[in-house]
Amino acid sequence: MHQKMKKTLLIALAVAIACLAFSGCALVSVNPEKDRAQVIATINGTDLHKDVFDNAMAYTNCYYAANNKDMPTGSDLKTVKSDLYDSIIQNQVLAAKAKKDGLKVDEASAKKEGKSSYDSIKKKVEKKFSSILSDNFTMDELFAAYMQDNSVTSAYADKALTAYTDSLKKNPGKFLDELVGKIGDKDVTHGEYYYYYVGEELSNYMSEGSALGTDDKTVKKTKETIFDKIELNRQLIKYCEDNKITVSDSAISSAQKTLQSTISMFFQDDSSLDSYLETYSMTASKYKEYQKQEAKANAAGDAIKQKMINDVQPSDSDLKSYYNKNKNQYDTSTVSACHILTSDEDLANEIYNKAKDCKSKDDFQKIMDEYKSNSGVSQATDLGSFTYSQMAEAFAKEAFSMKVNTVSKPVKTDYGYHVIFVYAKQDGKVSSLDDNKDSITEAVKEEKGGDEYTKLTEKLQKADKIESNDEIKSATDEYVDQLKEELNVTTNEKVCE
Repeated sequence: MHQKMKKTLLIALAVAIACLAFSGCALVSVNPEKDRAQVIATINGTDLHKDVFDNAMAYTNCYYAANNKDMPTGSDLKTVKSDLYDSIIQNQVLAAKAKKDGLKVDEASAKKEGKSSYDSIKKKVEKKFSSILSDNFTMDELFAAYMQDNSVTSAYADKALTAYTDSLKKNPGKFLDELVGKIGDKDVTHGEYYYYYVGEELSNYMSEGSALGTDDKTVKKTKETIFDKIELNRQLIKYCEDNKITVSDSAISSAQKTLQSTISMFFQDDSSLDSYLETYSMTASKYKEYQKQEAKANAAGDAIKQKMINDVQPSDSDLKSYYNKNKNQYDTSTVSACHILTSDEDLANEIYNKAKDCKSKDDFQKIMDEYKSNSGVSQATDLGSFTYSQMAEAFAKEAFSMKVNTVSKPVKTDYGYHVIFVYAKQDGKVSSLDDNKDSITEAVKEEKGGDEYTKLTEKLQKADKIESNDEIKSATDEYVDQLKEELNVTTNEKVCE
């Protein structure tokens, strides 16, 4: 090929590739009418076309725009599309079931609600509305019709789901007693699994402020955690039975009250708990049956641990070793200090750099006054005098090693980062081992017994083989899967990717 011609062709190819990367170059045009006509599923002999997905995507775009958020991109956008597709199919399948069973809805009222939603979202996104519709291969009149039709579809879907939920209330075992796996030769049911799932979800709300993640990695980890808990709890109860360790009714009752106290933080009464548990086809009374079994396991664990503690016979060398390692705990010497506490390490370093040259309590007080209103600072205060044992280990170790009228670099504890100013020290005396023999004996027994209990739980955790379903579905998801067979549903998600 002639060099000049070859160079021209390479430039043309580069321009073509660049155009594909930017929306300004429409080398590949999409025919909106043909795009909308593609079949994305067939339900009970009726084709569902892509216009439903296009309009649902347009609504999703509008929702993000109305909340001043950008639409996800890349893999996140792919997940949004996949979740939206699944939601559409579920809604349509449930609606088809309702119509097949002759369930009735007020279509006029549903359409009115859809029209109201259309007017509201259109007003919220204002100037972006037309471009959002265009980007999703739809137009105003089609989007308006979709919003009304979707409201009707959702009304029928709700009817079908309510009918199914009511049937489960009459016969909860239909779902709760279904098997989801085995531990050894013992079955694990939906009910037992979802009881522990609720616990994991509420714990996640307390620690992270959100529900459990639904990504594959989190789902897998959650399932493993739940099966491990079920296995350990069963083994603790069995261990007590095999070793004739008594678990009293009062201990079980106390353990259940502790478990219930966590639930009470989220739900004021059984009625609100019932509403939440509907997702898992469970009632508050059924939940408490599973709760009592977990309480029995917790009480069994406490009884085993206490027996192991009681059985420890510390030697003189054990007591001496513990005393020498923890001698600071028996020192009556005191330190007087101020501190500034923050969970932000960068802020702690900033505070230290401002305070490091302080030579008096008054100097450090000025720094405390400057930062005490900072939202990142949780404490800026004078702690007064304290002994070594009264403070977290890292804090005490640093404070007692400092000279008077000096500032520490940030010290990390479970509470955050402390910048400490020591302004006084008072020598005391270290009480002897003999003076503290009873408390040291109890501490050694707790330590050694606790270690033995930890080893036992690790052993019990691996006692039986665990088998579980690849995917553990909710009652709704299982019902929709059944309906897909009943209604001969075929899907074509690729069209919507």
